[in-house]
Amino acid sequence: MLSFYFSKNLRPIHGFVSGSWNIHLLIAPNTPPIKKFFSSKSFVLEDSNNRSIDCAPKIDTLSSKKVQNTELVKTLLRNYGFTNTQISKLVDVDPNILFCNPQKTILPKLEFFRSIGLSSNDIPRVICASYCQALLSRSLENQLIPCYNFLKSVLFLDQNVIKMLKHSPRVLLFNVEKILAPNIATLREAGVPQSVISFTMYRSPSTLFHESHKFKGGVNKAIEMGFNPQRSIFAHAVQVLCDMRESTFERKKEVYGRWGLSNDEILLAFRSHPMCMNLSEEKIMETMDFLVNRMGWQAAVVARCPVVLFFNLERRIIPRCTVVKILLTKELVKKDLRLTTFLIPREEVFLDRFVNKYQDDVPGLKNIYLRKMGLVEPRLGSKI
Repeated sequence: MLSFYFSKNLRPIHGFVSGSWNIHLLIAPNTPPIKKFFSSKSFVLEDSNNRSIDCAPKIDTLSSKKVQNTELVKTLLRNYGFTNTQISKLVDVDPNILFCNPQKTILPKLEFFRSIGLSSNDIPRVICASYCQALLSRSLENQLIPCYNFLKSVLFLDQNVIKMLKHSPRVLLFNVEKILAPNIATLREAGVPQSVISFTMYRSPSTLFHESHKFKGGVNKAIEMGFNPQRSIFAHAVQVLCDMRESTFERKKEVYGRWGLSNDEILLAFRSHPMCMNLSEEKIMETMDFLVNRMGWQAAVVARCPVVLFFNLERRIIPRCTVVKILLTKELVKKDLRLTTFLIPREEVFLDRFVNKYQDDVPGLKNIYLRKMGLVEPRLGSKI
């Protein structure tokens, strides 16, 4: 088949990638000419859904140069670890990729990704990630290299940049001068330390993709609401405030307010766990209804530990609360037991602390718990 030769090994220069490339795509010695792979009468290609297509009726309309070019592109991508499915995804997004000059358009970019440390498994995953199939059509000198160098200047180490690219390859699509650099500068001006900047880039990089004026507004709003820029939770607050429309944010406040929570209590919940504003109205109402109306906890108590709202109601909250309610009735646990004490621990820890420990005091407690979990069939006539 085909193989590829490079005039030199590409590596970052002085810690950054140079814009100078000299790569050559050649047919390997002793490889049959490209025309020998096709019949003079007909040949078969795969479409974007991996279905065979007989191209014989159309062969006259396709120049041999285009046919050869298409196979060069496919072979090049396969040599860099792309599967047929991944190639189809690329073609679906940009059909012209099959007709570009692989030596000038594709190969330098693949070698660039390899030179910065992406493995043969990473390269296809990064390029074929959602929204990123257009990476191969972006300018190497004007987009990919400047973006990489900027990320390197912020994160310092190659492995840190690679970590971010694996998590959010979309960052390579954004303009450094208009989007990324101004937003990082805004964080630094607000007193956000390097550790929190790195955390933001690793955990919620999409926060940095907003237009600079909107991003700055989110940062200022988070500070006004009492978030400490020195802590990583600040990054989550900025993410919510940037991603969510102000009208949506106010509507979520109104949902929490239905349970008698004051603005200060709602703000306290938001400061404790900013993502609580991302929960759907249905999820908030169902969980609050169970904890407040059926279990008897005050809404303000729930607001002080909003993390419990994220747990699955049927698989975690109801089964555990059922057990705790039985223990409270029998005065086996303190009445001031905090929600986080029994809702947050791992399954094994909860079983040890609240189920196995009281099996002698409450025979069948484990079966009650398992029935609520849906792991055993309820006994006929059971009311628990």
